[in-house]
Amino acid sequence: MNERVNKSFRSSNTNKIPTLTTSNVGIVIDIILNDNHIRLEETDSELYSTGLNTSKVGWCVIRPLYDTNSSEMDLSLYPPYDSLSIDIPLNGEVVELIKVGNVTYYKRITRGELNLGNVIENYNKSVFSETEKENVGSSDYSKTSQTGITNSKGNSDRDTKIGEYFEPNPVNRLKLYEGDKIIQSRFGQSIRFSGYNNAENKYSPSILIRNRQSSVSLNELKEGDLTEEDINRDGSTIAMTSGKYKLTFQPGTVDDGGSTNFETKPEHFEQYPSELTGYDQMLLSSERIIISSKSSEFIVYSKGNWGFISDGIMSIDNGKGGANLDFNGDVRLTTNDFNTYILGDKGYIYLNTEETKEPLARGQTLIDIMGEIIDAINQQVYSTPSGPTLVGPNNKSDFSKIKAKLKEILSSKNFTE
Repeated sequence: MNERVNKSFRSSNTNKIPTLTTSNVGIVIDIILNDNHIRLEETDSELYSTGLNTSKVGWCVIRPLYDTNSSEMDLSLYPPYDSLSIDIPLNGEVVELIKVGNVTYYKRITRGELNLGNVIENYNKSVFSETEKENVGSSDYSKTSQTGITNSKGNSDRDTKIGEYFEPNPVNRLKLYEGDKIIQSRFGQSIRFSGYNNAENKYSPSILIRNRQSSVSLNELKEGDLTEEDINRDGSTIAMTSGKYKLTFQPGTVDDGGSTNFETKPEHFEQYPSELTGYDQMLLSSERIIISSKSSEFIVYSKGNWGFISDGIMSIDNGKGGANLDFNGDVRLTTNDFNTYILGDKGYIYLNTEETKEPLARGQTLIDIMGEIIDAINQQVYSTPSGPTLVGPNNKSDFSKIKAKLKEILSSKNFTE
């Protein structure tokens, strides 16, 4: 994959120098990404705790392609065309300049390689001549009559590397279906609104959201190849599908060959679906899932059967409350040769009753007491007019045989306190 990254970056920096010199195109020189940028104005407004006007975060320093002479610090700041849906460019990207009234905005041109766009590292330095710069403090700003946008003067490094920490990463564009609306980022995230992305191309609306393109497709595909969402191997995925769309879901981690490491089978799940198709359905799949109800109820409904299927341990830590389980059918608990523990500590355990009138007998204690009774019987001596009888009854041996069988009362698998 590293070779593909290098190749992609090399190709993005060759034969891409724009030939346009119109007033509606410019090259990005710098971007305000945080609240400590030198171009942010100082303000006394109580809206900003830092003392800087952070409303300009997301604005870019842009050199219009017709401007070949202005120094970098004389270039203007331009706001994004839609501040509520910002597509941040990289240094060295060519963007469109859109004038609305007296203000000119920037908008990314999304042609070119998906990850890098049309970026050219150090484009400003290599193409435009260096001009004289003035050393003026960062608080010296003026308004340009043409754009109504703040600009400033000061020292500047003319290198325009694509970013301080941004690194090229391979990513492929998605295959399209008729009528699709797709949002794709340069990082492999995507949202697809589709109606025909199924094997039969039958009308079946679906929404597919993914956070990352799978490493399998990145390794297999070339830069210009198209790909399609892989709900099993992409990053975190949310799929909302219907009709003919068939979810090819496999639990666990699916390897390059399509095999999963998930071992447990849904043996006790009645009517487990043979195909995940034909319904409005939703899939949420990730390496880790956290669902939290912060202040009120957490409610789960299922009209049909429901179950937990896991290769790991199931546990419930209900720290401040009990549990009420109400079943209108048989309850079967199978541990497959492993132990079952019901630990009430100092609490009571009730079986088929809510009263304490009929306690359970303790098996070993019962055997010990019954043994003592039999021993006492075998040691009986009766007083008669003729004197005391012999020790024990005539059928003493019968009682001894009964005593030898007392341990058969004990269960070999069930225990109590």
